[in-house]
Parts: sequence; C-alpha cells; structure tokens
Amino acid sequence: MKHPVIIPLSRQEEDTLRLIAHGISSTRHLRPDDLDQLARLRLIDRLGGKVTLSKLGQARLAQSQEEQFLSIIRAARDHQPGLRLV
Repeated sequence: MKHPVIIPLSRQEEDTLRLIAHGISSTRHLRPDDLDQLARLRLIDRLGGKVTLSKLGQARLAQSQEEQFLSIIRAARDHQPGLRLV
C-alpha cells in the first residue's frame, strides 16, 4: 500500500460506502446518518438525490479491500504453515 488512507469507519458506514460503490446511489435507499458522516469525511459526493464515491472514498474502499485480502492470506498461512503464494 503506497499511501494509506486512515479514515476509521463504523461497520454500518463501511457497508454504506460499499453499497454506493456497487451502484446504490439513491439517498432514499441509504442511511441518512451514514451519508452525513461520509460526506463530512469527503468520501462521497452528493448531487441532488444521488451520491457517488469521491476520489478519497475510492481510495478508502480500495484500502479496505486490500486489508481484507491480506487478512485472508494470513489466515490461510496460519492454517497451513508451509503454504506459499506466488
């Protein structure tokens, strides 16, 4: 990870960020409190009744996905100590 984006989010806020990334962009389908917090953190952009990920939001989501992937790799290595990944 070249430039970590250290922005802690609650599980619900992270879920809302993922929903937006997957195309759920209508504010009526998302938690208002999460949207307010994500907007304050500049992770989303609001345009009328729709939201999109900002550049910072995209970076934050990518970081989260990378951390999850590394966690899976660590768990696999702990379960099978001789496991080598290429």
